[in-house]
Amino acid sequence: MTQLTALERDLLACVERLVTASEASAKDLTALEARSTGRIETELAGLKDCVTLLIRSQAASMKALSGLLNDEASYKTLDESLQQSLTLAKAAAERLRDS
Repeated sequence: MTQLTALERDLLACVERLVTASEASAKDLTALEARSTGRIETELAGLKDCVTLLIRSQAASMKALSGLLNDEASYKTLDESLQQSLTLAKAAAERLRDS
């Protein structure tokens, strides 16, 4: 077995520290990626829910206004539809705040 020189031992120690640091860094980056991905997925799910609620809100408003223009809806029905639309819009805003 060949003895290592002081310079070779120092170099080997540096390489070992570098490998250890690289492994720790890779572990930290993997954990960061998992957290970031989870957060992004949660935010996207929240946005999807908000968009769905807003579309339903718009559809309720359009249905009410269409009925009013065709004399098929009374003002009471219009008010109920607009209240439903407002409720859905508020739910979307709350969901967006929570995400």
